[in-house]
Amino acid sequence: MKSQYVEELRAGQTVKEIFVLSKKSIKDKKDGGSYAVLEFTDRSGSIEGIAWDNVVESVNMLSTGDFVFVVGNVNEYNERLQIVVSSIKRVSENETEPKDFLPQTDEDISQVFEEINNFRSKVQNKYLKQLLENFFDDKELIEKFKRAPAAKRIHHAYLGGLLVHTRNVLKLADEMKRVYETLDLDLLITAGILHDIGKIYEYTYARKLDFSTQGRLLGHIVIGYELVAERIKQIADFPRPLRFMLLHMILSHHGEYEWGSPRRPNFLEALVLHFIDNLDSKVEIMMSEKKKNKGMEKEWSDYHPYLEREIYLREDY
Repeated sequence: MKSQYVEELRAGQTVKEIFVLSKKSIKDKKDGGSYAVLEFTDRSGSIEGIAWDNVVESVNMLSTGDFVFVVGNVNEYNERLQIVVSSIKRVSENETEPKDFLPQTDEDISQVFEEINNFRSKVQNKYLKQLLENFFDDKELIEKFKRAPAAKRIHHAYLGGLLVHTRNVLKLADEMKRVYETLDLDLLITAGILHDIGKIYEYTYARKLDFSTQGRLLGHIVIGYELVAERIKQIADFPRPLRFMLLHMILSHHGEYEWGSPRRPNFLEALVLHFIDNLDSKVEIMMSEKKKNKGMEKEWSDYHPYLEREIYLREDY
C-alpha cells in the first residue's frame, strides 16, 4: 500500500513512491541537452514532474501507463506543485495495489444504483419504460455503468463517477418538475439516465483513466446515440416523435456547438437536461478544487482552465 498520495504532497517534501506515469514529453534545452516534463498519477490526483539531463535517459526507457518508482523533491513552480525527479524506474504491476491508482467514489455504489432504479420506477410511458428495462437487463452493460468514470479529469473523474453524476442529474430533474410543472418527467428521467451512457465505452478504466480508441474517434455523445437508437429499434411501434425527442436530448445535452454538442436544445426538456447536466459538472469541479486545496492556507485556487477562472476558497466570513 502506498504511503504517499498526490493530494498529500507539499512543497519541501521528499518523495519515494510508486505512481502511474500518465504523461511524458522530452524537450530540448536552449543551451543543449534535454529535459522531460512528466505527469504522475494515483487515485488522489495528478502532479507534474520535471526530470533534467541526468534522469532523461531513464525516462526514455519508460512508456506512459507504466508504474514507476519515483525519488525526488516537491517544489512549487508558478504556484503549482511539481516533483523534481532525481531517479525513476519502472516497477512490475505485481508490486502494486490497483486501488492505490484508480480514484473511486466514496459513496456506496449499490445505494447510488438503487436511487437510480427508484427514479426509473417512476417512468410510466410504456415505450420509455421498456427502453430502460432493455438497458438494465443487460448485466454486462450495467456493470460497466456502475464502474465507469464520468470524465478523464474534468468532473466525476473516478470509478463510479458516471453513476454518481447520473443520480445527481435525476435528483435535479425531479426538483425541476416541482418548479416547472409542465415538464415531461418520464422523458427527462429517461434522458437523464441515458444521456451519458456512451461514457461506458468512451473511457478505459483498468489501470488508469483514459480515452479508449472508440472514445477518441467518436466521443460519448455519438456512442450513446448509437446505443439508444439501436435499443429503440428493438421495441415495436416505438413512436417516431418520441424517438426523435429522446435522441435529440442525447445529441444536445452539452448545449452549445463549441462545447461539442452536435445540436443545441430545441425544446423544454432538452434545455433543462443541458442545464442540470452542466450544473452538476461545475459544482463537482468547484467541490473538488476546494478539497484539493484544503489545508494549504490558500485564499484562491490556481486558474482552472475548464471554468476559466480562479475559485475563492475561503470558508469563514
